[in-house]
Amino acid sequence: MSVLRVLSRPLMALPVVLSGFEAVARPANHRERAAVFSPLAEKLGFEIDERRSDRTTRALGASMVIAGFALIFGKMPRTASFLLAVLQIPVAVANNAFWTHSGEERRADIAGLLTSCGAVGGFLAAAADTGGKPSLAWRREQARKNSEKMRAVRAS
Repeated sequence: MSVLRVLSRPLMALPVVLSGFEAVARPANHRERAAVFSPLAEKLGFEIDERRSDRTTRALGASMVIAGFALIFGKMPRTASFLLAVLQIPVAVANNAFWTHSGEERRADIAGLLTSCGAVGGFLAAAADTGGKPSLAWRREQARKNSEKMRAVRAS
């Protein structure tokens, strides 16, 4: 594994892990930001109360912690990176609800959202990194070709 991977994966995952721990430990601190999803949830027929909001926040935080540690320790790094990219999207929207603000506060929210988009891009790039190994699709195709060759040799 290259030095770049050894350094970059923990550096990308650590802020997400810390945010996840905060969400699990103190979900009430996240309630106000999570409220931006209430209108959407109500349209879909879900009633959002404090208990359900806290449970959802804890589940999201625990998922972030698990995926973050998987990325830090190199366990299924492509899957963990993709999961972190997906989990970062609702967090970015909740933390940067620019449509509810105006002026300088709106500009700060847009800047925060763009920063979060950079994090999502980094996680997606890490998800695409095969680490010098061929992808599963390539390996499957090679195995299929080799088995066809072996059948042709056996038949002749």
